[in-house]
Amino acid sequence: MSIKNEQDKGFWDRMGIGLSGLCAIHCLLVPVFVSLIPLWPALEEFHEYTHLVFFLAIAPAVILSIKNRKDLKSVSGYLYIGLGIIFLAWIFNNQLGEYGEAGVTLIGSTLLIRGHWLNYKSKMGFS
Repeated sequence: MSIKNEQDKGFWDRMGIGLSGLCAIHCLLVPVFVSLIPLWPALEEFHEYTHLVFFLAIAPAVILSIKNRKDLKSVSGYLYIGLGIIFLAWIFNNQLGEYGEAGVTLIGSTLLIRGHWLNYKSKMGFS
């Protein structure tokens, strides 16, 4: 197998780990920014759609990383449940509050990162 094929094999998992990590960092930093930025109400509209944007960016990475991988049900579970949690954080962001939303999203991001890492390891032949 060529080096290019080895690198392509894990592309969507690496992309998913990066996007999920970015999502987690976003959720950790938002409470800090809320307390530091006096103009936060002006930015509230922007923040309302960040979960949707992350969901739309992460969904293709999940789907494409486990495409044709029916042998790894636990990995698929991590990825689909994590994606679902990110979606729910967006839907219920008003009910969860700022810290609840961040906590729920961190759980989803952690599941996504774990699922992508396990999938990447299995594709690359790591144990």
